[in-house]
Amino acid sequence: MSARPLPADTPAAQGVDALGIEAFLDAVETAPDIEPHSLMIMRHDRLIAAGWWAPWTADRRQLLYSLSKSFTSTAAGLAVADGLLDLDAPVVSYFPEIEADITDPGSRAILVRHIIAMASGHVADTLDRALALDRGDIVRGFLLLPPNAPRAPSSPTTSPPPTPSARSSNASPAAP
Repeated sequence: MSARPLPADTPAAQGVDALGIEAFLDAVETAPDIEPHSLMIMRHDRLIAAGWWAPWTADRRQLLYSLSKSFTSTAAGLAVADGLLDLDAPVVSYFPEIEADITDPGSRAILVRHIIAMASGHVADTLDRALALDRGDIVRGFLLLPPNAPRAPSSPTTSPPPTPSARSSNASPAAP
């Protein structure tokens, strides 16, 4: 897949005050507790401002951490609406190529809705442990990690929130 440039325009052409953007940038740069990496501003499907603070560049990959959840949950909602994703299906059922490898009953019982609610049952960050188990397939590595906390029961009509002890910021195989 190759990157295509975003359609661009001037702030003024899209009804945005360029001086306001400059004032925002000045405020960000002078705030001692903010370490900006990059900024892109879109308006009416047009890129009206973009920039990177050294050493960051447009070509350098950046970790998005929790921002990834916004994209993932949006995509999941669209997939559910299109009938492509079942919130009550076991996660492992979407990965038939590794299903036989996942033998722990707790791992096999993780539902899509558990992942979306960050309630997989893992009480600590899973990234390093998942990568240690399978550097080439992070989903497999994640599912090989048995959950170590109970998940709240869920059903197609009710999904109680996860208990705090079962909540993990990295419970998603998409972004462990």
